[in-house]
Amino acid sequence: MVPNADFVGLLVVGGVPTRFTDTLLLPVGRRFNLGRWRGPSRTPRFWAICMVRLSRFSSRLKHPARGLIKPTKQLRRRWRVRLLNCRAALRRLTLRHVTFIAVTGSCGKTTAIALADAVLSSAGKCWTGVGSSRWLVAETLLSVPASTRFCLQELHASLPGLIGESLSFLQPKIGVVTTVGGDHYKSYRSLEATAREKGQLVESLPRSGIAILNADDSHVLSMAERARGRVMTFGLSPQADLRAMEVSSVWPERLSMKVVHQREAVSVETQLVGEHWVTSVLAAIAAGIAWGVDLKTCAEAVRTVEPVFGRYSVHMRSDGAAYVLDTHKAPLWSIAQGLAFVRAARAPRKTMVFGTISDYPGANSPRYRRVAREALEVADRVIFVGPQSSHVDKLRHPRVDHRGIVLRRGFFSFRSATNAPEALGGAAPARDGHWAL
Repeated sequence: MVPNADFVGLLVVGGVPTRFTDTLLLPVGRRFNLGRWRGPSRTPRFWAICMVRLSRFSSRLKHPARGLIKPTKQLRRRWRVRLLNCRAALRRLTLRHVTFIAVTGSCGKTTAIALADAVLSSAGKCWTGVGSSRWLVAETLLSVPASTRFCLQELHASLPGLIGESLSFLQPKIGVVTTVGGDHYKSYRSLEATAREKGQLVESLPRSGIAILNADDSHVLSMAERARGRVMTFGLSPQADLRAMEVSSVWPERLSMKVVHQREAVSVETQLVGEHWVTSVLAAIAAGIAWGVDLKTCAEAVRTVEPVFGRYSVHMRSDGAAYVLDTHKAPLWSIAQGLAFVRAARAPRKTMVFGTISDYPGANSPRYRRVAREALEVADRVIFVGPQSSHVDKLRHPRVDHRGIVLRRGFFSFRSATNAPEALGGAAPARDGHWAL
């Protein structure tokens, strides 16, 4: 089906037009299916069909067999997405002076982009696109100022094919892959399938491009075989091109390490908490080195970056108690990082709060109970909040108070978050040095 409407289209075939007179204006009413056009994404000279203006969009569509029909909401949304992508593809043609750097991975993308933004700002103006919207890449391209030197774009793989769709008009020169984990389990079902999806970024890079890969993740490192250009690795592995040594992050201390590249070694201090952020720090420094920023400048830039809100961001209370917020997402495979962080933390009292856990196979109850047992081994208080908290009620014989709140020797379970403040208010109050994740 095609719109039964008058429109003005812009057709760009085989090359980038230098002026509007080099293009072919489609005649009004010409029938074509915009979704069938797929151009090569490995070169700036690609095929694109861009609708630069809709003079009129009819409320009806013409079907060859059924005649005029009223478009569904889904169909209208599909055409809005196509129009947005077309505008973004046209905008990309005018940004050949901008170096696009795409970052993907199961975790650490946003923090890596924040760090890389600080690192590359010493070489030119940066623009970042982060978030989980399906139209994120198109929206970023349409908002990039003409004075931008580097554009750092997050690529998420919540749906199969989404990365490939974004790469078709983003066309990055540098690609960074942080990790491959169990996020979006319902969409991919295996780490191998997730790696294939994210590996499209490496395949799309031109021969002059650079693939920056995590040497500590076997699924990421295997993507080097799919690269046509240069490959740069980072990690704790001795074989990594950019290597971290002497990593330390025991609360209340912040993450610090020694970074080695070729024959140069520099001490790097950050504002982040947790050793698992080594991957994001190294990815950002590798992006800077790939563009020619020296290692010392990278280390100085990383020192100034605060944690991204909701990703192990630190919040201090006036009474000295500290809260570490990790609320952006909660896939089961990433909880081990939080448990390790709490285990090593130095604090008079440690509290862990869990909401809904996502992305795991099998039944809910065994997963929640296992997490509860492991948390009770490292924390003084463990709190489950939300409708899924009922899965841990049978962990031990419960003791229920008059408010209907389940209590067990430092273990709390709340069906609703509104009950949590009242119950915790009756427990030992937070004092200087007390800590919660």
